[in-house]
Amino acid sequence: MRNNKGQALVEFIIVLPLLLLIIMSIIDFGNIITKKYSLQNELDVISDMYLDHKDVAGYVRSENIDISITKEDDITTIKLDKNISIISPILNIVFGKNYLIEVEKSIYVSE
Repeated sequence: MRNNKGQALVEFIIVLPLLLLIIMSIIDFGNIITKKYSLQNELDVISDMYLDHKDVAGYVRSENIDISITKEDDITTIKLDKNISIISPILNIVFGKNYLIEVEKSIYVSE
């Protein structure tokens, strides 16, 4: 009979880097989704501030968010952009080092 005590350890060492890459990618992907929902909530706050004629630019500067506001007749479109850094090597290859999250909302503004 052969002694196979070290076989499991060798297999674990071979599989461990791949497992860690997958776990890092899952964490990064979850971070992207969380940041997108957070940015969507920020968009709701900013659109309410815009409708109440409050200082939107100051709020956006403090949150490091890029904003663009376009007006066409009575419809105003507010678009927010934010870059997210990606740390996992697998998603880094797919998306690049930074991933741009964009959300936009159109609101009716009567004058």
